[in-house]
Amino acid sequence: MTSDPAPPHVTVRDLLEVPRFRLRLVGGEGGLDRPVRWAHSTELLDPGPYLDGNEIVLTVGAALRDAGACAAFVDSAKAGRASAIGYGVGDMTDTVPDELRLACDRVGLPLLEVPPEVPFLGFTEWFAERLASAGDERHEREETGRLLRMVRDGLASAEALRPRIDDAGLDFAALLVVAMDGTVDEDLPGVLGQADNTALLVTNDAHVWTEPAGVGSAGPLEHLPLSIAESLTALDSARRTGGVVYASDLATFQALLDRLDQDQLAPFLEQIARPLSDYDAAHGTRLTETLRAFLDMGGAVGATSRALFLHPNTLRHRLSRIESLTGRDPMTFEDRVALAIAVWAGR
Repeated sequence: MTSDPAPPHVTVRDLLEVPRFRLRLVGGEGGLDRPVRWAHSTELLDPGPYLDGNEIVLTVGAALRDAGACAAFVDSAKAGRASAIGYGVGDMTDTVPDELRLACDRVGLPLLEVPPEVPFLGFTEWFAERLASAGDERHEREETGRLLRMVRDGLASAEALRPRIDDAGLDFAALLVVAMDGTVDEDLPGVLGQADNTALLVTNDAHVWTEPAGVGSAGPLEHLPLSIAESLTALDSARRTGGVVYASDLATFQALLDRLDQDQLAPFLEQIARPLSDYDAAHGTRLTETLRAFLDMGGAVGATSRALFLHPNTLRHRLSRIESLTGRDPMTFEDRVALAIAVWAGR
């Protein structure tokens, strides 16, 4: 079987010669020598802001209802430095719309007809395969990182990573992702990708080589999108708290609190924590301490009374005062959660 051509620098003209795509040029002949770095599929009328440059923009034309929409789409792709547009026939229309062809001719953007039997996913997988064999390790890591992000977002299949995982000798039954802060230059046991100052390592080993880091859960190849998402969420938490955060740590109240930023915590501080601390300072009371103990005891009046050496009625009086100052009833679960967030933030 003859493999598809994979020149180091792919142009629009090269894509027309890839056997698996069976593309046909229908417009914009003047731009055939433009480089194409990646494929981006979209049905947005304004794709430009989501492009990084030198992509082939793939669409089935769901938003291209008339000449005005076609012109707006092409102008946006051009502004985003796209190299070409690929129109998939068979879903919305059986042929490429003339309005789209005219718009592409106007700006000199190549327009390619994609046959109905060719999935858009095949383009990203082909580019990933091409880049994997290019030999440029740094560039390969960047594109691997990009591909891992696309797998997480459902824009590419985890199957696109199978050749790399196989080459790394990993066990396909127990794959996990370790997300690390910064750039990793050393050789690690797995498939390493670099994206947005974050290193993503597909591996079988939950050992962490640097901190902060986030570790996703292990599973088969189809589990990989979840493990990627978990590792990135865990890394974000680890950046705030330091150390290493595992996927199993994410489903906790403390982990949820760690992911709240200052703007999200501000209402709890202003509406709950501050009124209590101000009242304590002005009246010499211990409402904040009482609330903290009540929360630590799981909202049990008897246990809290014994811990604070208070009569239960005295405790209930303090809890009533807390409710009047904050508008949150410590005896109800939902309000108790809000009070717990405020106490944690106040610390």
